[in-house]
Amino acid sequence: MPKVTMLLSDTDARNASQIKESTDARSKAHALSIALALTRFVVEQIMKGNELLVRNKDGKLERVIMPELENIRNQEGRVQHSSG
Repeated sequence: MPKVTMLLSDTDARNASQIKESTDARSKAHALSIALALTRFVVEQIMKGNELLVRNKDGKLERVIMPELENIRNQEGRVQHSSG
């Protein structure tokens, strides 16, 4: 298994801690792995032409917009698979 070492910004460290606590992950590294898996799932769905929706507490569906992922919509149909 490849080892990755990274320096996190204060914001990223707080995000990792919050994900660790929310998901009961065993470590911050595990929390980051969860975040990566979730991001990959979202990217794959967008590349398939699907939308990410959230049902709010009033029962209304709202589209989730993540500016960091908007360029994926322009690459629809171009799925890239990583070998490692």
